[in-house]
Amino acid sequence: MRRTQAERSATTQAALLDATVSCLVAHGYQGTTTAAICRQAGVSRGAQLHHFPTKAALLMASVEVLCDRRLQEFSALVAASAGDARIDAAFEQLWQVCAGSTLSAWVELAVAARSDPELRAHMNAVCARLEDDAVATLRSLFDLSDAVPVRASVRLALSLVDGLALRRVLQGETAAQEALGIFRGLVQPWLSGALP
Repeated sequence: MRRTQAERSATTQAALLDATVSCLVAHGYQGTTTAAICRQAGVSRGAQLHHFPTKAALLMASVEVLCDRRLQEFSALVAASAGDARIDAAFEQLWQVCAGSTLSAWVELAVAARSDPELRAHMNAVCARLEDDAVATLRSLFDLSDAVPVRASVRLALSLVDGLALRRVLQGETAAQEALGIFRGLVQPWLSGALP
């Protein structure tokens, strides 16, 4: 059955975004060129320009994809559990995010955003959306009341995860897992309802 133009466009866009993330992980921000992305995606430079006219547009769209993936990766596993198993699943998923390619690509873009005002502004907007979604997800998954300072906790967790990604690169997995274990000990009583 013949695909519609919209379906073909969606497939091309998805291939370009996936290739952008792959290139960021494999080659870092500096090595992520539009030529490398097109090669990885198996699309022409003209197709890339049609969907994403600049490298900045492609990188910013990939930020959106990374944001969605980070939240989906967390929600999918945690939602399938209950009680203490849900807390176990939440921290297992946090570790998977720390150790996964999604966060590696995210860190590359975050570092690049330091000196790129356009990318920084876009990443700030995406971070705000990610934070809002994470707050809603945690409130729902753990049935937390409005009195619980979920937003501050989400900011702490996101900062921890971003920092653990760097720690893992510099000091290996053991150091990052130890830090995550300490964080778990601090928040588990709160998530399980033992703290007001």
